[in-house]
Amino acid sequence: MSDNTSSEEEKNNTQNEKEKDKQIQLEDSTDNSSSDESINQAVESIVMKPKGLEEEELEPEELGPKFKLVIRNITIRQCTTKSPKIRFTFGGNFKVVDNRHKGGKIETIGEKGKQFTTGKCEVETGGSGGVFKNEFVKYKRFKYEDLEDQELSIELITTGCCDLKTVGSAKINLQELANSHIQREVQTEIHQKGKHKITAKISFHCYFQEIWNFDLHFYQFEGRNLLSKNEQEPDPQIKLKIKSKFINFFKRDKNFQDRDCKSEHELNTKNPKWEEVGNITYRGIFSELENEDLTCEVFNHNTLKKSTKIGESLIEMRGFLDYGLLEGPLVLTSSSSVKNESTGSKEKQITKTEGGSILGLVEVNELPPHRQYGDIVILKPGRQYIGVHLIRGVNLRSADPNGFSDPFVIVEFGGFKQRTKVIYRSLDPIWEETLYFTVKVGLLTEQNIAEKGNIKVMVFDDDEAGDDFLGSCEIELKDIVNSPQGKAGSSYNKCTSRLLNERYSLVYNGEETEQKIDLKAWFQPDVPHEFKFENVKKKQTKTKLSKSFAKREGIWRQGIPENLLKEGDFEIKGADEDYCERFIPTFMFKMELPRDLRDRRAIARTVKCFTYENDEITFGGRRDVWCSPNFFLSLMKGSAEEHAALMVSMYLGLDLDAYLCQGKTKKGDEHYWVMIRENDGTITLIECSTSKEYHLEDKWKGKVEEIELDPKKRKKKKKKKKKKKKKKENENENEKGNSDDEDSDELEKKKREKKKDSKKSKKIELESSGDEDEKKDEEGEEGEEGEEEEEEEPIKDELILPYMSVEIIANHQNLWANIQGTLDPAEILYDLENKKLWHPFVDPDAGFTKAVKPFYKDCRLGPRIPEGRGKLFATRIRKEVIAGYTNFRHGKNLKTAFLKKFTPVIESGLDYYEKQELQSVTEEDEKNYKIWRGKIAEMCPQGYKFDAFTINFTYTDPTRIRNWIMDKYDFHQDESIDTVFACGAFVQGYFGRVSSVWVMLCTMTVLPKSLDEQEQDEDKDNKKGKKKNKKEKSKNNVDKKTEKGSKSNRKITIENNKSKKKDEMVPLLDDSDSSSNDELNKN
Repeated sequence: MSDNTSSEEEKNNTQNEKEKDKQIQLEDSTDNSSSDESINQAVESIVMKPKGLEEEELEPEELGPKFKLVIRNITIRQCTTKSPKIRFTFGGNFKVVDNRHKGGKIETIGEKGKQFTTGKCEVETGGSGGVFKNEFVKYKRFKYEDLEDQELSIELITTGCCDLKTVGSAKINLQELANSHIQREVQTEIHQKGKHKITAKISFHCYFQEIWNFDLHFYQFEGRNLLSKNEQEPDPQIKLKIKSKFINFFKRDKNFQDRDCKSEHELNTKNPKWEEVGNITYRGIFSELENEDLTCEVFNHNTLKKSTKIGESLIEMRGFLDYGLLEGPLVLTSSSSVKNESTGSKEKQITKTEGGSILGLVEVNELPPHRQYGDIVILKPGRQYIGVHLIRGVNLRSADPNGFSDPFVIVEFGGFKQRTKVIYRSLDPIWEETLYFTVKVGLLTEQNIAEKGNIKVMVFDDDEAGDDFLGSCEIELKDIVNSPQGKAGSSYNKCTSRLLNERYSLVYNGEETEQKIDLKAWFQPDVPHEFKFENVKKKQTKTKLSKSFAKREGIWRQGIPENLLKEGDFEIKGADEDYCERFIPTFMFKMELPRDLRDRRAIARTVKCFTYENDEITFGGRRDVWCSPNFFLSLMKGSAEEHAALMVSMYLGLDLDAYLCQGKTKKGDEHYWVMIRENDGTITLIECSTSKEYHLEDKWKGKVEEIELDPKKRKKKKKKKKKKKKKKENENENEKGNSDDEDSDELEKKKREKKKDSKKSKKIELESSGDEDEKKDEEGEEGEEGEEEEEEEPIKDELILPYMSVEIIANHQNLWANIQGTLDPAEILYDLENKKLWHPFVDPDAGFTKAVKPFYKDCRLGPRIPEGRGKLFATRIRKEVIAGYTNFRHGKNLKTAFLKKFTPVIESGLDYYEKQELQSVTEEDEKNYKIWRGKIAEMCPQGYKFDAFTINFTYTDPTRIRNWIMDKYDFHQDESIDTVFACGAFVQGYFGRVSSVWVMLCTMTVLPKSLDEQEQDEDKDNKKGKKKNKKEKSKNNVDKKTEKGSKSNRKITIENNKSKKKDEMVPLLDDSDSSSNDELNKN
């Protein structure tokens, strides 16, 4: 043992001596010059090596999760240097610290990240640019918190006489990279003569994602119209597997393996259903999984012989992690020997036959906390693609106050969308980006491709509060196949095909504009020349409703009483974004929802988080626009009718009896909201702008069969009848019975007024929709069951409804006019099947049976903002608010102090407010909320008054949020030098790429002194005057000591929480919970 320890000591001593020698060399090299160049030369002379063990030798728990970085498709333009190279530095926290001005030395701190450099790219100075053929794949472990401090560095370098010279650089924070778009563009800059000079614009695809174990569970699969080789019905069995490419197998993590699973067989059916199929574990990054194919093979099971295949489908896994739905056509491939008449030899002939379809569900146990977005399709052999290359935009209109736009392009084909990168501050953007779409068909026929429709191109201005629409155009498939032959494809996927190279005018508000877009489009590989696509309809603009609908509208209006026609408009149609008139039910459909979106409250909250914006702003003065669902989801903002139509479509996806209502508010304005007919006869009205529900009992007959089968519902219905009878017999007793509820309501009102008038309380002002006490009443009505709820009298309908009239009700199949004696939604009945109450538009008895079909392709919500991206947004918002306060107060020569220790505490409890909106607060949440409020109160400095306001936003634009807060609240104008601030933010992401943002802003001001404290101060001053005869001291020393003492006291009052008196500990209060105020004082 002694020999081993002595040898280890010798090794350590030699290593220490080497490090000392390097440090001496570093000092010697920096003695003669103190310039930055000498520091750089000294640092470069040291070979930096990571201290300690290598990455592979450490346990994964010590290093954190493993991330994969892939950089490819690197292009450069507007370069100021010939033959440049690009050097990437991945991670690392290496720094050079010069302490010589403190009498110290130049020190190197941290470790350098992994570096890799491209080859030369021959480009002309300031020319169109060039392409680097390099592709880099790197692995590194990071802890999640390390992502905030480390970066991806991009340096533009050129070869000098002896070494490489950096002529520009850019950096991307790793946390931002892990939650941003895969397609990146950076500007390299160099600092010269006090100015920043742009030296190049570099674009590349960057995957920076955590390697993850995706546990996939496949269930509830079903086959439709399967093939059978014999006349007998098959005994189908399904087998699922994810194939790995041989080339990429060794690039992946070593733990990756091919996996498959198979179901049990069903007997004698062409339409089988398999409740359980099995599980597959996939290890890799999210983008790799999205580019994989799931192979679905259906066999006719045979116990004695080998099972025969009766169909196969390759299903792209892109998008299934969000929606959980897989579907694809089945094709049976067979081969036979056919004699060649010219040669007389036998040749193998391949035959493909369509054999039904397959669909099923898949669940993933958990997804990585950080997730990039942007759909990059990797081409695979044997598949058919359409390529669209976006070159540039010309003369785009400005959508921002600075006179520019931040344009990007969304291309849509066959129900799938892809988008380009954003080009900031430009009206003539250059994208030079290629997007590929898989042509998902069973057999490659002209009809199957034509059913996908033409290619739609839409240009938007990037805006975090909801993108602004600039214009659109449509690429017809027939124009592609009628184009001349040419070289197509990106630099990595070149091909020869018929190539469309065209400049299109963008259409805005149904009219062509001066805005242009240059693009190319092609099939890859090229489709057979006999494909003409003559029957594919081009998207129309400025069209009227068909003659049959117009004729029916005239007859239908005759069935509405004249007095009601004078009160309402009874509109049956709306014009979409292209000025095309559409029947209102066509704007709704039964939406396929993501697997994690099955709650009614969550759906209402999701819809509310889409930004509200008037049509006049969105469409340049145009009013009453009904955006198609696809367009609304791309724009992420719209007016009341778009929100209501989307909510109805989502509720229909839950198989709810949901409808869109059109009528007027109490102010007489036209408005749209949502209605659900509950099975027990209750009508639920939902206001989309607030997510608030209004319940009207016994307003339709309900579903009789469910009420009769459920004994609880029968009992409840009998009690309702008894209550109505008792109410008619003795109204006075009924009023008396409700007096307690009314008294409690009055008490609650007085409490709220008392809270508002109290100036000494800590107040959280919750800016959200509706009154919080009314929300609690609703939660009680929905959540409580049993006799107590049934015995309570409901609030009168006319007192709670914000609507004055309801004129029409519509769903995805029909539209009904209200023909009852009144339009008041509280007075009418909602039995739509009764033609004496509701007048249907589609009515077989009237001879009008036109089928209502949507005029758009498949429409789905976008993905949910991942947790990591939400934290990134919250950090940006918090920093922007702090910067706004600091800059304003600095201009007024006012001190600004934000207490950082408050931030993590504040942000740890803001999710409670989001749960309140979802009405999903549990007892544990309530308990944690009171603890959280107590922590904030304890952290408040002694002798300070604490005010806090919690505000909710549905957009993540930091500048817009900061401006709103500073316009609404004047905390930043407080001129007291002792005022301190605190700020926190929380972002909850929802499907559709929307989010709910909570910002809590706190201000702490010094409380005025009481009379007793003032008298004590006077006594202290008198005592100081009597001590003049004591040993004399210098006046300057006394002043310095007094000043020093006052500072230390101020510091103690901010940090010391234990010396607070009870009457100085002002409670943290918000309007939603009065009981916690007393609870907090007890603590």
